[in-house]
Amino acid sequence: MAGAGEFADRSTISQGQLIRPFPHMGNVEQLRSNTDGRRQYNTLVFKLDKRTGSSFWGGRMSYTFSGTKDNQWGQSSGFASRTATPQNTYDMNAEYTTSIFDSPHRIILAPIVRIPGQAEEGTLKSAILGGWTASAVVEFVSGAPLNTVASGGLSDNNLELLGGRQRPNQVGNPGTSGSDLDRVASAGNTDARWFDSSAFADAGEGTFGNAGRTNTDARYQFRKNIDMVVAKDTEVGGGAIAQVRFEILNMTNTPKFGGLSSNSFNSGTYGRITQQVGFMRIWQISFRLTY
Repeated sequence: MAGAGEFADRSTISQGQLIRPFPHMGNVEQLRSNTDGRRQYNTLVFKLDKRTGSSFWGGRMSYTFSGTKDNQWGQSSGFASRTATPQNTYDMNAEYTTSIFDSPHRIILAPIVRIPGQAEEGTLKSAILGGWTASAVVEFVSGAPLNTVASGGLSDNNLELLGGRQRPNQVGNPGTSGSDLDRVASAGNTDARWFDSSAFADAGEGTFGNAGRTNTDARYQFRKNIDMVVAKDTEVGGGAIAQVRFEILNMTNTPKFGGLSSNSFNSGTYGRITQQVGFMRIWQISFRLTY
């Protein structure tokens, strides 16, 4: 109504503001349960187990092929960047697509090797050579899909949709080539980009961009990690077992990278990764007495 609200003293008001449900107010936000929320997870798991038993080796190999879809634009992932705002606040179905934490491929290798000893129990040779086990966990995981939006200023100028965030039109492939280190921005490689902004264009005023909430053709780092353990068990009498355990976490010292500096396609830092979210190689030794 005239003379009311936060725009009462404005000499001009944008057209986008005038067509809002409450034109005399700015963004009207409401906390609520999303009754039209949707999520679907489908998976195929292939697993092989071999027990050590009387054998000197065993372990597990598993492969998971999966797909996760939802319209939960507020979900986050430490390995990706996303804007926690839908494009059209009146249409949650349009947000239904591949989840921001979707990882379609996951491989786990967990071998165990046991050295039973080369002499009778109770001898010095058995005490030195017996009771050793070596194990590892090797993991390979697909990266999360890309989420690209227009900057807040451009989105407001084009749409003014009650705080909604416009997405751009996709006009090309945002993926870049090279090794992980080639694509990550660093002191000697500040221009490196994981994703290419030229793959997107301004959707323009009064229209929604055709880019999906996530882009499965452009993904973050395919992560690789190896943890290894070597342990020695020694019977110390009375059924007690003393164990010395040596562990190496992230044995290959492979970095794990986080999200983008900006996921706004019209930002000068779009597609730039500058942070790690994992940890470097960790060595540790521990002792345990079980009785």
